[in-house]
Amino acid sequence: MCNQKGGVGKTATAVNLSAGLSLAEKKVLLVDIDPQANATSGLGIDYRCLKMSVYDCLYEPALTKQVIIKTKWPRLSVLPSTPDLAGAEIELVEKESREMHLKRVLTILHDDDVYVG
Repeated sequence: MCNQKGGVGKTATAVNLSAGLSLAEKKVLLVDIDPQANATSGLGIDYRCLKMSVYDCLYEPALTKQVIIKTKWPRLSVLPSTPDLAGAEIELVEKESREMHLKRVLTILHDDDVYVG
């Protein structure tokens, strides 16, 4: 879900769609790319206790599979976020090909036969 405006239901839609797909027996990975980490916490994960998040994956895509957390719902996992992600926006602003960092993370997941949202 992507929209510049806040409060339009992006996170709620993403979390509910992910849960629905998992209940329909689809393997789902919810990628939380918001520094507020509401999708992460909405799936019952306390982001304050995480040692790594999607932030780390942006710099080291090879870590991606290690960072993924299984939720209490079968077939539903999350690539969690933390407030650290806000720093990536500032840190990457002057980097060449900054828009490719997330693509590299998602490419690692491409072969896992999973819905990524």
